[in-house]
Amino acid sequence: MKQESHKIDDVIEFCQRHSLNSVMIGKWIWVKFTRKPAENMRTLLKEFGFCWSKRRGMWAHNCGHPSQPGKQAPWRKYQCSDVSGSVELDD
Repeated sequence: MKQESHKIDDVIEFCQRHSLNSVMIGKWIWVKFTRKPAENMRTLLKEFGFCWSKRRGMWAHNCGHPSQPGKQAPWRKYQCSDVSGSVELDD
């Protein structure tokens, strides 16, 4: 089953509607939790197209802009802006 592709405005609205701590980094949206979210929230994120990044410790949505893994953290390469809540980016 092919997942629906969401545009960045749809993903931003999703994050704001669910009061998620989220940040736009380049053309991707990243969501960070202070602890593991409940199963129903993880399911909701997956169904909307977010993927868990174990390497970054955050959920990511590419908003239709796939890319290749990089060596450095994306927030060191791309412009960042808060979407909703507050996200502290680690090195």
